[in-house]
Amino acid sequence: MSSHSSAASLRNADAGGSIDDEPPVSASLLRYVVILRRRAWIILSIIAIGVTGTVLYTMRQPKIYAATATVVVNPQAPRVLGSQNEDVIELGAGSYWSNQEYYNTQVDIMTGFPISRATVIKKHGDVAFYDKLAPATEFQHLTEEQRIDEAAEILKEMLTAAQNRESRIIAVTVKHTDKDLARDLANEHVKSYIAATLAKRTGGADKSSRYLSSELDAAEKALRTSEQDLYAFKDQNDIISVSLEDKQSILAADIARYSSALGEARIKRIEMGSLRKRALALRGEEVLESPVFALSSNSDAVDELKHQYITEKQKFLEVQEQFGPKSEPYLQQHKKVDDLYAQIQAEARRAMRELEERYQAAIAAEGSFVAEVERLKKEALALGPLAVAYNRLERTQKSDEENFSRLIGRLNSSKLEGRNEQINVDEHEYARDAFLVFPRMKINVAIALTLSLMLGAGLAFLLDYLDRTIKSAEDVERAVGAPLLGVIPVVVDVPTGDDPKAQRDRDLYVFENPTSRAAECCRSIRTNILFSAADRPMKVITVSSPRPREGKTTTTIYMGTTMAQSGQRVLLIDTDLRRPRLHKSLGVSKARGLTNLLLGDAEIDDVIKSTDIPNLYVLPCGPQPPNPAELLLTNRFKQVLAELVSRFDRVLLDSPPVLAVTDAVVLSRLSDGVMLIAQAGKTQLADITTAGRQFKDVDAPILGVILNDMDITDRRYGGYHYYAYGNYGETAKTEG
Repeated sequence: MSSHSSAASLRNADAGGSIDDEPPVSASLLRYVVILRRRAWIILSIIAIGVTGTVLYTMRQPKIYAATATVVVNPQAPRVLGSQNEDVIELGAGSYWSNQEYYNTQVDIMTGFPISRATVIKKHGDVAFYDKLAPATEFQHLTEEQRIDEAAEILKEMLTAAQNRESRIIAVTVKHTDKDLARDLANEHVKSYIAATLAKRTGGADKSSRYLSSELDAAEKALRTSEQDLYAFKDQNDIISVSLEDKQSILAADIARYSSALGEARIKRIEMGSLRKRALALRGEEVLESPVFALSSNSDAVDELKHQYITEKQKFLEVQEQFGPKSEPYLQQHKKVDDLYAQIQAEARRAMRELEERYQAAIAAEGSFVAEVERLKKEALALGPLAVAYNRLERTQKSDEENFSRLIGRLNSSKLEGRNEQINVDEHEYARDAFLVFPRMKINVAIALTLSLMLGAGLAFLLDYLDRTIKSAEDVERAVGAPLLGVIPVVVDVPTGDDPKAQRDRDLYVFENPTSRAAECCRSIRTNILFSAADRPMKVITVSSPRPREGKTTTTIYMGTTMAQSGQRVLLIDTDLRRPRLHKSLGVSKARGLTNLLLGDAEIDDVIKSTDIPNLYVLPCGPQPPNPAELLLTNRFKQVLAELVSRFDRVLLDSPPVLAVTDAVVLSRLSDGVMLIAQAGKTQLADITTAGRQFKDVDAPILGVILNDMDITDRRYGGYHYYAYGNYGETAKTEG
């Protein structure tokens, strides 16, 4: 485990909680909650302004009422004549998407100018609607027709239509400041749409009938002509009794059959050619080992001969060994073996001849099929020109016949539909009353409350983002690249300010209040420092901060006190030779100190001062030199520091701010580690990042960062409100 992870994992362990103890809610969520709580006054102010403004605005708006009438639009009109008769005027659609397109079209028609104009010319009591919407007193410069058009445009702006949940019901809504007028307009508009749909059906059917009648006369004449032309062609070519289609079908069937046979013959020829080629390639091989027999039909007989040959060959070898090469048995057996081998060779030659004959037969069959297919094709081609002319005339006659039949059917349907007043639109529900839709106080207030809350929260997060001070332990660790060693809470029962007594009381607070929350936090930091340096000595520690007045000296005294209370001999050296303060808080004189040692004007025992805190000693700065940085770079300082290290267990160097002067960087090169002090709510992330970079540039080991003067109840700092057993330190002091 690394030193950083060791220190981070022990933050809560030394404070009285287990390592696994974590807040019940994630730190990031708690941070957002804390931001909102800290900026609550901004959020509440924006909410109050937004809601109040909305209420006042709503009260000043005119009241608008809405009335809704509904109509049922079916995809298809009632089929009075049955499903076999198609509508001449299609009032609906078929598929789902076609239906949706149809309903969207009907919505556009309902809200269009023609239907709106048909509505405004109707009577509303004793007065037409257009006199209500575009009264003559306000539109004196317009004629009556122009006022009707103007009223139709006004109604279009007041009118909306929508399909209800993909059903067949379309709702028509009219909004107006007069609730009675809004209701009557909605009802009359639905009636106008129904009347327009019926007019489209009857008017369209009459127009279609006139068109179909004229087309039917021309179609009848064309059919008569095509029938005469087809009969004359059949008579001229003597195909009245014998069908041309039958002849073509027979030829086509023969061509297909012989073409299939040709394909099979060609495959057979290719197969036999491959076998023949392979057999020819096997010539010259040892007949007993040649696979040529596998390509012929007598492979079983050859296998039997080979078996006999092998058997007799074995006997021959036995006779040779037993009787010798000149004996009678040897000669007989030798002849038998030669006869069998000759038979095998004869079978090999017969197999080759068989393959050759089969190959030649396949070639001959293929040629026969090719000749037959060519003959059939020539015969079919002879019928081609005759068939082309015949088919053309037949297609013309069939086309004219189909066109004539279709026109007769459509004309009859059109005449019947023209007398049919059933349409696909039905009345569903007329508007009975109009309802207030604007302004709606509750909805407006709810919207204003929501938007104001979002705006307030956004502003709170924006202000928090613009606040570039340290907000969490993760900020510190990411900026410096070192762990957060711990936090030191703000001491609330000690007055703030530059008063020497107040500074002394604040610096000695941990010593005088050993059970306080601050003391517990310091002991936790001490533990983290020890574990962070478990693998190397940690004798000399430089304590610095990015900028002045961030609690560097106070933290040095706190850490020196807690280390001394653990039994170690601790020396605090005031290396801030420009603005020393250790001597004031620890009650010693700075007349003689570090500068005297470096200049050889005093001995170590003469300048080291004991304090009221057991085991804690201090080396004040002494007279302030004009060149502090050069003085700390001398070999004399190294020698003095080495001598002091040999006498004490821990040496803490209270150095100047690192961004102000370079003294802290010089001291860090002589130290075993550096502790950076940052003040909660004051130290900028950019400052702590720059300070950490300066130490890393000289390869100084940074132990970590201590967050000083922190409000322990602020949940921004990721769980550190659990430090020091809650309020144990303060309550223990009271109860004691």
